[in-house]
Amino acid sequence: MKSDYYVLKRNAETMDEMSVDVDCIYIDPPFGLQKDFSMKETDGSDKSFSDNWDSFEEFIEWYAGIIHGCWNNLKKDGWLYCHNNHISNSLVLSKLDIVKNYYTNISWKRSHPHNNIKNGWGNITDSILVFRKGNPYFSVEYKPLDSKYGKSSFNNTDEVGNYALAPITGEKSRVGHMFEFNGVTPVYGWRGNKEKIQELHNKGLIHYGKNKPYKKLYASDSKGVPIQNFWDDIHPVTRREGRSYPTQKPINLLKRIIQTSCPAGGIMFDPFAGAGTTLSATIECGENRKCITSDISDDSLELIRSRFPLFDLNTDGNDVWLEC
Repeated sequence: MKSDYYVLKRNAETMDEMSVDVDCIYIDPPFGLQKDFSMKETDGSDKSFSDNWDSFEEFIEWYAGIIHGCWNNLKKDGWLYCHNNHISNSLVLSKLDIVKNYYTNISWKRSHPHNNIKNGWGNITDSILVFRKGNPYFSVEYKPLDSKYGKSSFNNTDEVGNYALAPITGEKSRVGHMFEFNGVTPVYGWRGNKEKIQELHNKGLIHYGKNKPYKKLYASDSKGVPIQNFWDDIHPVTRREGRSYPTQKPINLLKRIIQTSCPAGGIMFDPFAGAGTTLSATIECGENRKCITSDISDDSLELIRSRFPLFDLNTDGNDVWLEC
């Protein structure tokens, strides 16, 4: 790659012409909604794109082809994130050859609860299909402990500090190692062999309760709560961030994906650039990550190039993706 950041005019359907494999791909393609999207700027200009198709079946076939193309451009170890509505992401799975590599579905709470519901459930989440290839990089992200939970959980104290209690013994459905230790033989065994339990005991990390033992988890060592596949802590595009494209996604959504799933020095790819949020997030995340982003919309490309005048954006890109 000649550059760190690429902003290219390319049709996503031609991504088989790419000569570079990437570490992580995020796509936010059309949703098959059979409508036009537009937004008017203060200077009177419009930014718009069309999400119209001959049929919804045509759209799903097209979407499946895009996902397959992305998959083929991942390195042997990589992540693919496909952002859409729930029905499109549900239906496209049946069209995919890579369904065995489906990892999970992330539900992102994209808006606050609706107060005008009359005839059904409020639809406030988007779907992000996640596909895993090989053994890719992943860094767990945490959110802070709820203050009430922290006070109620870390309510035991020793000379080290406050700690919570975590299971160290087996259970009915998962029987552990059966042996006696320090006069205790748990009904369903220990969650670890004798050497491991001895090590925890020597470090003072076992709390011997009246009924059974527990492992000590100190508040000072807690990283918080690991993020799972329901994201309700990333809010829609804020006024401070500013909406500059009709379907723009919040930068924190992309930063989470990049920080967790693209290693330092790795390459991000987004063939539906829109407002350039993936590029912006890659730059903010730093650590020498690179980004290839593209779109067929002149409005999108002009917007992105105007947002990053101080960066050396490669707009030719024939070294990574031949123009058809």
